[in-house]
Amino acid sequence: MRPILLPDPPSLSTGVPEIFEQGGSQNVVRRAVVIGNGFPGSENQCLGLVRALGLAGNHLLYRVTRPKGGINEWLHWLPVGFHKKLDFILRHIYLYSRLMFVGSKQSKYIASENGGSVGLSSILEADVTSIVSMARDTYEKDGPLVVIACGRDTVSIASSIRRLASENVFVVQIQHPRSHLNRFDMVITPRHDYYPLSLEAQEQVPRFMRSWITPREPPQDHVVLTTGALHGIGYATLRKSASAWHDEFAALPKPLVVVNIGWPRRNCRYGADLAKQLTDALLSVLGSCGSVRIAFSYRTPEKVSRVIFKELGDNPKVFIWNGQEPNPYMGHLAWGDAFVVTADSVSLISEACSTGKPVYVIGADHCQWKIADFHKSLRERGVVRPFTGFGDMSESWSYPPLNDTAEAAMRVRRALAARGWTLRS
Repeated sequence: MRPILLPDPPSLSTGVPEIFEQGGSQNVVRRAVVIGNGFPGSENQCLGLVRALGLAGNHLLYRVTRPKGGINEWLHWLPVGFHKKLDFILRHIYLYSRLMFVGSKQSKYIASENGGSVGLSSILEADVTSIVSMARDTYEKDGPLVVIACGRDTVSIASSIRRLASENVFVVQIQHPRSHLNRFDMVITPRHDYYPLSLEAQEQVPRFMRSWITPREPPQDHVVLTTGALHGIGYATLRKSASAWHDEFAALPKPLVVVNIGWPRRNCRYGADLAKQLTDALLSVLGSCGSVRIAFSYRTPEKVSRVIFKELGDNPKVFIWNGQEPNPYMGHLAWGDAFVVTADSVSLISEACSTGKPVYVIGADHCQWKIADFHKSLRERGVVRPFTGFGDMSESWSYPPLNDTAEAAMRVRRALAARGWTLRS
């Protein structure tokens, strides 16, 4: 995906971000705050919902950042607040030891917290106090504030904002927060997050462990269930991207088959074996393809990409994106006639399925638990088909495109209306 462009820091002259310095009724929502975790897959869901609500030009992006480097790479399982406190203690112990045993001259080279030395200090750090103060202080002038967060590390920040400024904000948490759903005004999460409550899932878990598996109860009224992940892909964005990428894609032989490759995850593990299966299948259907374009995720393992380059790198019909800007991802979605996507990524699959064009999935047999349930639901709806290497890629078939983001936005609008608030038209 394209990297997220962060807004400029708030103006120091007024203490209020420029985008909020507009008058308006207390009942009209005209601004949003996004709380991200630094991962495109999570932040793009927030930004997609912001766009669907009509607030794309009037929002700020904050981030919950974790300490990075050294032992911190092994501590991501800790709650983010405790992780930061532990890092603070460890860094000061390290600093003290350097002062005692080495001398102060070398100690000044210790890296700053959260990777400040590599530019992360310019990111707006998600701070509960400042966001709550902004929501309260600007409420009479600028109206309510919609707060949209996504990812485990954002849960405590988003819930605290609602607790401290419940009359001034509407807080949406994307992805299941695992507990205390009543701390949010709305929770938007894929239906497969509730797979652990199914009889099939219960049979896979030893009885003594079932109380540890979340969620533990069915969705409440303020929980919105989606088929896949939220995103910002829609008819308007695809049309705009088709125009922007016309010169590069219009002349390519048809059908254009786009291959999007993600990376192995806990519930969908694979390696070079799946890469070889993919290349063999692509070579089998190459005769029915006009051209093939392959793109890797930023986290695709080298052992996977190496196989792809070895088997297909010299094929005249195949283009493999080298990772250099500009990222052709949106051009691929707009101009592709069919898509092949690895089974690991709910986001990549959801975005491809928003086009209404044929989507083939490879590696679903490597997935388990709730990701397997996600694939089952897509197959039952006729949205995806398995990529086996035996089909005709020129065959066209369609389905009602996934429209989760628009449907979620409609639910947000209704919930705001129930509070007497309306979105800016």
